[in-house]
Amino acid sequence: MTDPVPPASVPVRPGVSIPDLLVALGVTVIGVLLLIGTTQIPFGINAVVGPRVFPLIVAVGTLALGIVLTVQTLRGERAEPSAEEDTDPDAPADLKSPGIILGGFVLGSVLLAPLGFVVGTALMYFSVAYAFGERRYALMAGIALAVALVSYVVFTRGLGLNLPAGVLRGIL
Repeated sequence: MTDPVPPASVPVRPGVSIPDLLVALGVTVIGVLLLIGTTQIPFGINAVVGPRVFPLIVAVGTLALGIVLTVQTLRGERAEPSAEEDTDPDAPADLKSPGIILGGFVLGSVLLAPLGFVVGTALMYFSVAYAFGERRYALMAGIALAVALVSYVVFTRGLGLNLPAGVLRGIL
């Protein structure tokens, strides 16, 4: 006896997609964290539109998007690849590359204060290049350091921000 094939007009709900749910919950958590961070911004004096307005719009928008995505995912909807993508939505998720990027971000964040912005940020850039398959380590390190150094100069000299120099204090 064979299983009946559902008619083409009846959509098949495969259940909750764990990768889609993780993305939806991640967006929701980011929205909550942005909202918490926005409340810590001091309110401007005599300002109709203070420094909290645009971060608040982004935080509420991100949180709303995360909630909508979570509800849709729990209802069984899935993010489908576009027609030009050659992917299998039922294939297991390969979390190696995102894990490398996340690890580089966490390590760079931890080392940002003691080693400085340039070194910490270069480590983050390096981990992204490695996760995308680049294996020319000297080139990766050189470009990562150059981009981090240019970013440091633009933020500190151009925008007047105070970023940690770390081990490069006195040189920068």
